[in-house]
Amino acid sequence: MITSSSPDLYMGLGSIVYALTKVDGRLQLEEQQTVKELLAGVPHGDVALYTFFLRENTNETVEEAYAFGMRRLTDKRAELNEATKKQFVHILVRVADAHDDISRKEQVFIRQFRRALRRL
Repeated sequence: MITSSSPDLYMGLGSIVYALTKVDGRLQLEEQQTVKELLAGVPHGDVALYTFFLRENTNETVEEAYAFGMRRLTDKRAELNEATKKQFVHILVRVADAHDDISRKEQVFIRQFRRALRRL
């Protein structure tokens, strides 16, 4: 299970999840519901959710949100254990799967994120 980590990690997660929901167009209602449910169950989920909706309200680009999220994760990489990395990827897969099937763009995004996490 996930050990206690800093809010910065979850600020990064919220940004990454937002970027994922926007990669194939706009945020779908099913994705939004899944994001709320999944982030409510993680440490600092409130921070992740706040970050997610802040990005949505400012209509940030996928690239800006992803870059911000990866900076947060990189800065706190000492706190990123294998369980946390798996949990983050699992959250992305569940969100992508919430609306229809996982799109090609979402698959590519998740693969890219998984590779980036391995390098941290």
